[in-house]
Amino acid sequence: MNSKHKSPERIKEVVSERVIYPSRSGRKIVGYIDSPGEGAKKRPFVIMAPKYGETKKNNLFLAYYLAINGLSVLRFDHTSHVGESDGVMTEFTLESGVEDILASLDYLDKQFGANKVALLASSLSARSSIRAAAMDKRVTHLLCLVGVVNVQHTLNEVYREDLVANHISGKTWGVTDILGHEIDFDQFLNVAVAKDMHNLEGSRKDLASLTIPVSFYPAEKDVWVDIDEVNAVVPKGNNSGVFPISGAMHEVRESTGAADKVYLEVVSRIKSVAGITLGLKENLKVPHKRTVLSQNKVEREALRIANPIKHTENEFWTDYLEKYRMLDQVTDFREYMDLVGELLGPIKEGDLVLDAGCGNGMFGLSLVRRLIEQKREEWGKPALYVGVDLTAKGLGDAMEMHTDTQLAARNQPGLFADNSIAIQTFYTQMDLDKFGREGTSDDMVLFEDQMFDKICCSLLVSYLKLPLDFMKQLHRVLKPGGIIMISSMKPFCDMSLIYRDFMDEKVPESELDSARGLLRAAGAIKIKEEQGYYVFYSGDELSQMMQKAGFSQCSVFSSFGNQADIVRAIA
Repeated sequence: MNSKHKSPERIKEVVSERVIYPSRSGRKIVGYIDSPGEGAKKRPFVIMAPKYGETKKNNLFLAYYLAINGLSVLRFDHTSHVGESDGVMTEFTLESGVEDILASLDYLDKQFGANKVALLASSLSARSSIRAAAMDKRVTHLLCLVGVVNVQHTLNEVYREDLVANHISGKTWGVTDILGHEIDFDQFLNVAVAKDMHNLEGSRKDLASLTIPVSFYPAEKDVWVDIDEVNAVVPKGNNSGVFPISGAMHEVRESTGAADKVYLEVVSRIKSVAGITLGLKENLKVPHKRTVLSQNKVEREALRIANPIKHTENEFWTDYLEKYRMLDQVTDFREYMDLVGELLGPIKEGDLVLDAGCGNGMFGLSLVRRLIEQKREEWGKPALYVGVDLTAKGLGDAMEMHTDTQLAARNQPGLFADNSIAIQTFYTQMDLDKFGREGTSDDMVLFEDQMFDKICCSLLVSYLKLPLDFMKQLHRVLKPGGIIMISSMKPFCDMSLIYRDFMDEKVPESELDSARGLLRAAGAIKIKEEQGYYVFYSGDELSQMMQKAGFSQCSVFSSFGNQADIVRAIA
């Protein structure tokens, strides 16, 4: 092989072994040990604690970076949390997270004699890991990626309410949805305050008690964690340090380049602190994507069995779209809609426009508004907008919004001389996984070949079972030379910046719960993505699918706070 070729190395395969061990209260903890082939007992161990609302599977890629470079990793699901371990999410607390970490240390000590272990955590799990490191001397290196050091500050940034202070003053919430997960929030806050894990001072005390290296990796653009607070509490000396991640947000994986770089930095840091000879940093290995995806599939199926979905897609989206309406007030989303309209180009007299997966008609609303602004009443033949979606509720909302907007325009004196607007709207309900397939339903609308002039397919394909087949059907119904726009949220998209920017626009008190509802809905979608029901695509992946479907001249654009990829193509 040519030594100059820089393809990822695959000399050592990573072996993943499913393990089960007890928590200190006797509950079942399910995890995986990832190691470079045989000899896990001889390798230095790293424990990886899962993020709030995520499972051990989300730590898979970083675990494989560590394992392929000679380390053994134990990643596990918290009890009273999502995943395969015992307990339900409503019971989760920061203290239960601490106990699970301590039980994982017990397991490695008993099974492998590993009494010197690095502990790696992300986001909220960092707070439990800081406490566990302060309690157990077997932790010899603490590492935190985008680690939360001040729970009170982070909750305040997310909800724009000082939840901790309000709890202390007597406010109650009961079981409520926190970022897509139902938890007993009163119990969560009560335990956090009682155990002094709720504020910056508690983290300062725990970190000050440590005599081990502490490595923090805050994200440069994190809106949930204040990097100045991280710098204020991470101890100086003992080979400790703060290493900001350039260009990253709270979801580090949102930026592939930033994630790959920091993963290699973490590998290097762990091995250096452990006294393992590194050699050249360029020689660190990168896990092959196919290897990771193979294990990801195994764990995804196990999650589906352990956490069966109890709702239909229609029920899920009916509930979600109710929260989606407020996006019309979000600047980032309106800019996205403007770009979609620009990419599709001007609507001409008699154009047929398909909105495939219209939801509650946000694109249609922007289209109606655009034609109203252009005062197109002189057309002899109006344009026709066709909205297609799974849910009757979404279609009903779309019809209501579009009709109300047109009526308001007609009632403006002098705006339309003949009291007409140059667009007509039509809506039909269908399962888009069956779009265009004859014989699937007696009452399903089947569109003719080469029928539409333009097609908008906004943020839909991630939720389809057969997206390529769907794209082929879109190619069939689009006229030769017709324009199509297809978009998807990016893999590991991070809504935090969009949400923060919206909140900074001085949202009225009456709209706060709607905004929080949108963030909760995004958390619910993330759960289904983790279980493999939904898949977010990069611009390149969308382009490749569209070319396979027959489209040409694919161009990729980014919008919606840089969290959505859009591909414009020609039939």
